Amino acid sequence: MLSRVLHTGVGVEDVDKAVALYESLGYEIHNRFEKPEPKARVTTVKRGDTVFELWEFADTSHPQVAFIRNHVALYSDDLEADVDALVTQGYKLVIPVTEGVIMRYAFVEDAVGCCYEIATNK
Repeated sequence: MLSRVLHTGVGVEDVDKAVALYESLGYEIHNRFEKPEPKARVTTVKRGDTVFELWEFADTSHPQVAFIRNHVALYSDDLEADVDALVTQGYKLVIPVTEGVIMRYAFVEDAVGCCYEIATNK
């Protein structure tokens, strides 16, 4: 079951400059990691319950960038079942279930082009 929003993903040109901006607004660094594919530097910033995932892509032509650069992440307690249910409802699976750096996830896109990361703990 999908239960809550985890974060909003945002593509940025320079993650360090973006982090500085968010810090000036009272956000704190929550996590940093490097993503091998698509190759990116990622930093999450948090203020209260609000989390932004900032993505600086090394190769913006990678096909997954179009889905990752602007997305909303939702927590799932049953990743495969929730993804299957969304696909049955008409969502398009654009990134299959993947073992990520921090979580397992898949990306789906709705009929108007909004992208959602469905994620669960490893």
